[in-house]
Amino acid sequence: MRGEFVDLGGVRLYCYAFGSRGAGDPIVLVHGAFTSSHVWQDLLPRLPPGHRVLVLDLLGHGRSDPPNAASMTVAAHASRVAVLLDVMGVERASLVGHGMGAAVCALVAATHPHRVAHLALINPTLLARNPRDARVIGRLARLAWFVPLWQLLSPQWLASALHAALLSSYSQRDVGARSLDFYLKTFQTRDGRAAACAQLRAIAASHHDTARALTHGAITCPTSIAMGTSDPFLPPARATRLLDALRDATNDTCTSQCIPGVAHVAPEEAPDRLGAIIAALLTR
Repeated sequence: MRGEFVDLGGVRLYCYAFGSRGAGDPIVLVHGAFTSSHVWQDLLPRLPPGHRVLVLDLLGHGRSDPPNAASMTVAAHASRVAVLLDVMGVERASLVGHGMGAAVCALVAATHPHRVAHLALINPTLLARNPRDARVIGRLARLAWFVPLWQLLSPQWLASALHAALLSSYSQRDVGARSLDFYLKTFQTRDGRAAACAQLRAIAASHHDTARALTHGAITCPTSIAMGTSDPFLPPARATRLLDALRDATNDTCTSQCIPGVAHVAPEEAPDRLGAIIAALLTR
């Protein structure tokens, strides 16, 4: 795997390539809030061969630059992904997004339909027609309310609060605790704390960004949705409304799969199942 920092006009995203070029469209993997490209490590060897795979860290996450004054909304992340495709010479790609990254990919598919060959949405959050359904819920929402306080406290305090808020994202809490320890190291510096606060503020406001991705017929490429049945961010009623909206946005052509016993971080908890879902999607 070869990693590089890609300059997008003032900010750099870290991106690495996996797999080998073949007849298939490149696959681009987009992680969610407060994780990084590392979330895909178990899925990568399970992706179908013959595809160049690009794995990136969103701004403020992993090895990418801190945001400084750059926006961290879903729309801003989506705009940077589209620019990244240009810089990397990718005319058309299959997008796979997890959590907030799924909303980012859906927005790219809706606003740049000619650039997206296939769309896989894994445990999609911040994606809804109704602004109330797009808002983050639970402990993470409460953290967003107290951003002014976190900006005054040690970065370790915010990292610890994020750890507690995100642990329910995993059905296997011991696995989740180790993964979160790794992801949240990024936010244990002053720049990291600023990035985490910026992301918290943005996810509290991103419900204004995503409705346009769900307008009737907005998504024209083959689309699959996969959701863990124990995802705390997608309770059953909200998940049902999201699926209904996605069916309408794709003209009733999307497929959906529920993954029993899996919480929010399906790329870590169900990589075999996701590999099969993505492989099936790429044949459509």
